[in-house]
Amino acid sequence: MLCRKKNKTLENIVFIPATELIDKIKSGKISVVEVVTSFLNQIKENNPRINAVCDLRNKEEILKEALQKDEDVRKRKPLGILHGLPLTIKDSFLVKGLKNSNGDPLLRNYIATEDAELVKRLKGEGAIIIGKTNTPLYCIDWQSTNFWNGQTNNPYDLARVAGGSSGGSAVSVASGFSPLELGADLGGSIRVPAHFNGVCGLKPTENHLSNRGHLKVPNKPQGRRHMVTPGPFAKNVSDLILMMQVLGNNSKYQLPELPQIDFNSNSEWTDKTPLKIAYAGTINETEVDDEYLELFSGFISKIKKEPHVFNSDHPIYNEQKAYLEYSKIIGFEFGVNSPKVPLLSIFMYSFIRLKYKDHLWAKGMALGERLSNIKYADAIDYKDQFSEIYDAFLTKYDIWITPVCSFEAYKHQKAGKPFIVNKKKVGYTKAIASFNFTSAFSGHPIVVIPIGKKKNGMPVGVQIHSRKWTDKKLLEIAKYLEKFTNGFEVPDSLL
Repeated sequence: MLCRKKNKTLENIVFIPATELIDKIKSGKISVVEVVTSFLNQIKENNPRINAVCDLRNKEEILKEALQKDEDVRKRKPLGILHGLPLTIKDSFLVKGLKNSNGDPLLRNYIATEDAELVKRLKGEGAIIIGKTNTPLYCIDWQSTNFWNGQTNNPYDLARVAGGSSGGSAVSVASGFSPLELGADLGGSIRVPAHFNGVCGLKPTENHLSNRGHLKVPNKPQGRRHMVTPGPFAKNVSDLILMMQVLGNNSKYQLPELPQIDFNSNSEWTDKTPLKIAYAGTINETEVDDEYLELFSGFISKIKKEPHVFNSDHPIYNEQKAYLEYSKIIGFEFGVNSPKVPLLSIFMYSFIRLKYKDHLWAKGMALGERLSNIKYADAIDYKDQFSEIYDAFLTKYDIWITPVCSFEAYKHQKAGKPFIVNKKKVGYTKAIASFNFTSAFSGHPIVVIPIGKKKNGMPVGVQIHSRKWTDKKLLEIAKYLEKFTNGFEVPDSLL
């Protein structure tokens, strides 16, 4: 699906879908040097006001690599799936020679000496990594701001947030800085930025993709392992599938800790097969903006004209219990890489409680930091039990469609400040985490696609959930559902 906007944008290299761009490169219709130069010029012209790219490779090095890629095309050498495609990467994945902060101020000047596993896969299929994209402090927030790289702005309205923690990643795709991106999701960190920036994003099944070299602290073991899920951003679902053909190729790139489930050989779906579709206008009874809900309902109404089976439904569970246990696991695994200082749990509680005004999240994180081995194992046991609830629910349906959070991208504000939704006061984390924390706890795949824009010009999307290990099927269904939307639309500020 091409970006649907004024015709002249279709001639702009930086807004051509990745699949089409690669075809042009491999057929010799366009050079890698031309492609790379276009994206670098787009970054140079627009990044100063948008501030998504926080570290950029030397231009001469990038062009040298591009020239070699062009030489490979001319000599008809075997070409990788992503041959010649320039990509930016979230600043939580190791990229050799580039800064890797993980959102940690103590690591803001750390230069990676190796590549993360998924970065190796991207490079192995011919991608050219050109830079890194911004994240919030400690990669914890739904707006991407820190004191060393500054504030990332939404390209549809610079006064609004990018989302987080993969906000820089989503903005990079929406702004034409990168045709594809690699982000990660723990509590909406792919889904919320995709929704806020009108692009597609996938949180794959937990443990489908490798976390080696992601959120890695030098000279310390891998800390955050559960729920943290790397995943791709793109302008359309076809490009997400392209990216997953590389990231999820567990046959070609085998690792002992990954299940031998290859995305490329996963079960598929064709639009000739009727779907069982569940939908819900909210999660955990959280208030949703009326205009957003109207767009959501309109999207569902369009699909209902097709011969599918529909049911308004949702999984039933104790949200507070799940929220607390989820936070305990994060707190324990976050603490693995934290400085060993006295009263760390008190600091952790105070940081979350004061910054985000969320007692339950703060309590869980603090309890997690000082969990005994047995209590940590208890929390993992609960996670398994919770996953069974979602699995049983999603087994009844092919997909479940929900909003991504309570509203569109909001105006820059202090974290923790409550929102007004439909003239009602809604807590900062309640409006977002209710849709993203417990849904990540189960570990099932979730894709976000844009469904339209509000009257203020801001894009909104939906979350489409499916059962674990059905990532390929989920994306095939999402590709079909794109037909009922306008798809990605280039921000007016970049026309």
